[in-house]
Parts: sequence; C-alpha cells; structure tokens
Amino acid sequence: MVSRLVGFGLLALWAAAMIALSYFVYKRQGVSDTSEFITAGGRAQVGLTTASFAVTWMWAGDILGVPQYVGITGVAGIWMYAAPAVLSSFIVIPFALRMRKLFPQGLTYSEYFIERFGKGAHLAVIAVILYTMVLGGVIQLFVGGAVIGGLTGIDPNIVMAVLMSVIAVYILLSGLWGSMTTDFVQFLSAIVLTLVFVPLLLFEAGGPSAVYANMVTNLGDKSPSFLSMANLNFIEDLFLPYALGLGVWGVVSLATWQRVFAVRRDKTSRFLTIGGIGVFTTIAMYSIIGFVGLAAFPDVAPGNLSIAALGLMPGWAAVVFLLVALMVLGSSVDSYLTAIASLTSRDIYYRHLNPEASDDEQLRVARGASIGFAAVIFAGTVFALGSISFVQLLLIGGIGASALVGPFALSLFWKKTSQVGFVAGVVGSQAVTAFLLLASYDILVTSPTIKLWEIMAVGHLLSTGLATGVSLLSPDDFDFDSIAQETPQAMADGSGGDSE
Repeated sequence: MVSRLVGFGLLALWAAAMIALSYFVYKRQGVSDTSEFITAGGRAQVGLTTASFAVTWMWAGDILGVPQYVGITGVAGIWMYAAPAVLSSFIVIPFALRMRKLFPQGLTYSEYFIERFGKGAHLAVIAVILYTMVLGGVIQLFVGGAVIGGLTGIDPNIVMAVLMSVIAVYILLSGLWGSMTTDFVQFLSAIVLTLVFVPLLLFEAGGPSAVYANMVTNLGDKSPSFLSMANLNFIEDLFLPYALGLGVWGVVSLATWQRVFAVRRDKTSRFLTIGGIGVFTTIAMYSIIGFVGLAAFPDVAPGNLSIAALGLMPGWAAVVFLLVALMVLGSSVDSYLTAIASLTSRDIYYRHLNPEASDDEQLRVARGASIGFAAVIFAGTVFALGSISFVQLLLIGGIGASALVGPFALSLFWKKTSQVGFVAGVVGSQAVTAFLLLASYDILVTSPTIKLWEIMAVGHLLSTGLATGVSLLSPDDFDFDSIAQETPQAMADGSGGDSE
C-alpha cells in the first residue's frame, strides 16, 4: 500500500510519459491520414507488432483474473485460465492467413463483410464488434480502478477517469502507431512485472516452501484438490465458458485484426504464434500472486486475493510496481479504443453515412470517436464496478464471439455461404444468447438455471447451423478473387465503391 499522494504522482508521471511518447510518434510517423491512423500504413515492423499483440493479450485483467481462478480452484486454475487465452491467438492464424490473401487491401477486417455480402451483413458485424470492443475496454479499465485504487487508497472512479482520459488523448494523436509504440513500452513493463515483481512477492511471503506449507495449512481438507492439476470441480463454471467465449474471442477482436493488417503478410503466423506463447508465460507467473494470497490470507475472498497479496510488497517495490502496472493496464484499453475509433470512421461513417467522405473527414471522425467512446467505456466501467464481479464480467465478455466465429469461417472458406444465411446465423444467435443470458441472471425474464457455457455452446451451434442451413437453401456462388485488390489506397482515399 502506498500513499494517495504517491499514487497521484505516479498517475501524473505515467500520463506525461505516454502523451509525450505518443506526440513524438505522431510527428515522426506523420499520422495525417486514415491508413496511418488505422493500420499504421501497413508498414509496422514485426517486432513492434508482436510486442503490441502480446501485451494486448497479456490482459491487464490477468492481474486479477489468474489469482482469482487460483483462489477458486487452486493449481488447476492455471490451465483453466491459460489454455483458452493461448488457444485464441492460435485459432486466429488460419483466419488471418485466409483474410490477408482474400482482402489484402483491408483497413478494418469488418470491411470484408460488405465486400463479401453487402450492407446488411456488414451492419450485423458492426453491432457485434462494437459492443465486444466496448466490453473489452470495460474489463480492462475495471482492473485499473481495482488494482491502482486498491493499492493507493484513491477512489477507483478517479483512477479510471485519469486512465481513460490519458489513453483517449494519445490515441487521438497517433492512432494505431501510438497504441503499438506505447504497447512496446508496456510490453517491456509486463516482462519486468513478470520476471521481477512476482518472484519478489513470492520471497516476501517467505519463499516457495513457506508458501506451500501455509497453503496446505490454510486449505485443510481442500488442499488435495487445490494442489492438483486434475481438479475439475469448476470446469463448467470457469474453463468451459472461457474456452467457448474468450477462447475464440481473438477471431472477432478488431484490435487483433488491426495488428494483422499492420504487419507484413509473410510475418502473420510468426507474430501470432510468438504472442500466444508470451501470453502463456505471463499467465503462469501471475498464478503465484494467487498462491501467495492463499498462503497469507486464508479469510480473503478469491476476488480480493490480488490486492491483498500485492500489499505484502515493501514500500519501494509497491511504488515501482504501480508504475509498471500502469503501463500494462494501458496496453489493452488503448487497443480497444483504437479499434472502436477505426470502426466508427471506416465502417459506420464512411461505409454507411457518408460514402463520399474524404480521407481528412474520415480521420476527424476517428479522432472524435476516440474521445466519445472513451466516455462510453468509462461510464460502463463505473456501472460494472459496483454491479458485477470481475470473473463474471470476464466470462460474459466472450459472448459476442459465439455469434460470429462460425459464420465468419464459412464466409472465408465456403463460396456458397449466402448473405441471408450469414445474417440469420449472426442475428439469430445473438438474439437467443441475449435472452438466455438475461434469463440466467433473472433480468426481465426467469427460467431454469442455465450455465454460461451452455449459453455459449447454444450460440455457436445456432450461428453456425443457421448460416449453413439457410445457405444450403439459398446458396451463393461467390468468386473470392473478385474482392482482392493489391493497392490499399484504392480503399483508403474515399474513392472506392461499395459492393452489394
């Protein structure tokens, strides 16, 4: 625990550093057109893109989520949390390779759907992506308020307001270039957090042997199951919904796709694979925070293990940890905000509201959206902080993926996938899963208890089944070669046309 004064000083230092770095990038890279803002002009180096992807997937939420999983189910919580997160980065690879071949000129992957199917399908995809990215931002900002507020005594709402304001400013300046460059700094910070502070915390708690002995004592009769990787008691509550939701969430994440389009096409598999491996390493290390919490705080609820355990660090380490944590906390939020700004500018404004928009107009809309949606994410997080637990929020965050992954795969690899089939799959699935989700929380309607993983499984089966069945009844015969253009500028300068 550090003083409020030190906490405010660290927030100010972080804010100044991030904004200054982003301004430098803005001037150096010349972020003055939509392509540079949205995809870094397609010329980002693979190292920068890989670091950005990895730290975006090293969710700030891991600091709370992994220890909470460990607090609920023990050692098995590591693989229950890590496996779906790593799986998500690998599942993206075939989608990314196919997309880069079919749609090399893409600025946002969602624009593919208007070329493949037309405006109706595009609007359905926009709706799913928009709330998915907003919810992703809420999850990350939630962690910022909980961790920084919990360790400094500053009101979490104030912490979140500062975090969101600073991120909005540096995204407004330099878009994806700013996001990826600050992400690189944040990636180095994540490594420090993983390799320095987590081991330090372990030894502050007495070392591995003492932590193990205290866990066994505190857990009592529960210790055999908690110390077993084969503990499956919470597989339905923790693993399955995470696997069915966030395990495929990368496929629908516009933040992931921005980085796919930013890197050279021949480096796509490499950066996704390395990023996935990095995610697993980080998650395994964060589990130590949970073990320390179980050893030192037998009466603390799993959701509070992180804050309690991190409070064991000596004063100097807590100060440095908070500064490093601020870097990590910003990495995911800025990625989602950049994605939303891109979606608003290209997919909503240019594609549907003003097809004649110049590049300057598109850029202004993107920058305005970075401010507007920063406010939306902040408001959503303030509501969530007092209404729902972090793990509930985390698991629900993957619900959008269940509607889009199956129909998206069909659209890429099966030429008979039709617009009406695609829309039926996405919209029908989302309508049913939304109803079931509300019913599971007794909101608006009541029903027998339905587990979250069952809702997500229904979503996947319904979306894929409807898209397949309706397409068989009313098939398309799409020529995939018809949409590929090797010159991105044809789409970026506002002169491209829509295909219905």
